[in-house]
Amino acid sequence: MRRLLPLSLICTLLMAGVARSTTVIPPTFESLVSRANTIFVGEVMDVRAEWQTTRDGRAIKTYVTFRVEDVWKGAVGAVTQLEFLGGTIGETTMEVVGMPTFREGQRSVLFLHGEVQTASPLVGFWHGRMRVEKDPNGVDRVRTYDGRSLGSPSEVGANRANYMLSVTPMRLSDLAGAVRSRVLAGRVR
Repeated sequence: MRRLLPLSLICTLLMAGVARSTTVIPPTFESLVSRANTIFVGEVMDVRAEWQTTRDGRAIKTYVTFRVEDVWKGAVGAVTQLEFLGGTIGETTMEVVGMPTFREGQRSVLFLHGEVQTASPLVGFWHGRMRVEKDPNGVDRVRTYDGRSLGSPSEVGANRANYMLSVTPMRLSDLAGAVRSRVLAGRVR
């Protein structure tokens, strides 16, 4: 029994080094806007996955091409392509937990950081993507990355206890106004 205890302790410590994960702290609205170099509304035009050779071996990267509808911060062309680690090629899938997936025709607000060679160009992985959907009256509404209603900018990153309550998602135009106000406030400082 005495020999098993040190052995199990060593195994536990070794496994702790092997089991790596990414912890993403949900950013507040202010943090999301200030950490983003570019913020735009775009519609997915194309999603394409490719094998890439890296210094650690082969990996799948997914390239998502967007038609840019509106730029709220920074600069981006009329069409832009973003690169994400992970994806599916044939029967092979490389899944990166927390990485958003996209399909043609989806509209999103994207908050991009300026870092090069990262797994995701989005601020806070999935937090840097908000879904845009039309309501029955044709009004553009905003939802979180996972489809929950976003009632106001103060709810960004908040761990709402009442997240199951039916909240009318905020208008895209209201989010645009809040982002632009925050961008201007950041410049004044």
